[in-house]
Amino acid sequence: MSAAKNGSKKPAKRPSRKRKGVGTHVIDYEPESPVIREHEAVERRRRGFRTAMWLIAAMIVIGVCWVTWHEALEKNSQFLLKTVEVNTQGTLTRQQLVAATGLTEATNLLTVNLREVRAKIERLPQVKSAVLKRDYHGKLTLDVEQRLPVAWIECPKHKLLGPLTGKGCLMDAEGAPVPCDVITREYLAMPRIQFPAMSEAIPGKPSSDLQVHAALRLMEKLQNRRDSLPTLESIEIPNPWSLVAHFNGDAKITFGIDDLDPQLARFDRVMHEARARKWRIATLNLIATINTPVTFHEKPDIAGLNLADSAPTPPAR
Repeated sequence: MSAAKNGSKKPAKRPSRKRKGVGTHVIDYEPESPVIREHEAVERRRRGFRTAMWLIAAMIVIGVCWVTWHEALEKNSQFLLKTVEVNTQGTLTRQQLVAATGLTEATNLLTVNLREVRAKIERLPQVKSAVLKRDYHGKLTLDVEQRLPVAWIECPKHKLLGPLTGKGCLMDAEGAPVPCDVITREYLAMPRIQFPAMSEAIPGKPSSDLQVHAALRLMEKLQNRRDSLPTLESIEIPNPWSLVAHFNGDAKITFGIDDLDPQLARFDRVMHEARARKWRIATLNLIATINTPVTFHEKPDIAGLNLADSAPTPPAR
């Protein structure tokens, strides 16, 4: 026996030891018996019956809904496609746009995915964007914005030749090639952009060449002056830094790619004198900012013309 602590009157307690298996009781809360097993079997049968009834009820509801949808909506002639209204302007005709949708008169407009139909139309290179609308009386409306051509693009490297060769290709104001299936008088009157070094010509995709966009800007500015100028026939892109405008009457005017407005101001001044003095200009190079070179088909009348842009330099003292 261990000694008691100093100052304590009570003897030290000996630690108790518990014997294994003594004082441990396990209670079975789910005893098995024939009666309990019978109750469990009955409860399982009840749950299975209720589950089966719910499944049967759900199948009946789904079947009724499907029959109702099929008979009242899908087979209802009121919702079948009857007419297609097309609002557009461009090279594509109404028949071509309707054919691109892939829809027939037996198509139910309630089940048509308009997003997929719109994607089919916008895959056409002539189409810039499309908006589709449907009603509940069998009418489908197509509002299609086409790429309106403004010029012909010629590039032998990409087999884009003249309009009458059967391999001509139009171009819109954004520089995107537009295939041409039908040639009209309006299209034949459009000027041509000749660019042998064009990097790519993907139908419906705007060109990445800066020269093409510069030529389109120059063409637009020159056409705004059409009342006072000969007819613009073509714009040639011979190199990366210049544009050559060819006018009816064999006049060739060379412009630089950049800073078109100052060049056009000098161009207007020369053309004003040409109209007043009845000059027949052969060539004019506007890239040179000083002493602009110009040639004529015949001897020009320059009587009384002040060719200097500024006052004469006074003589040296």
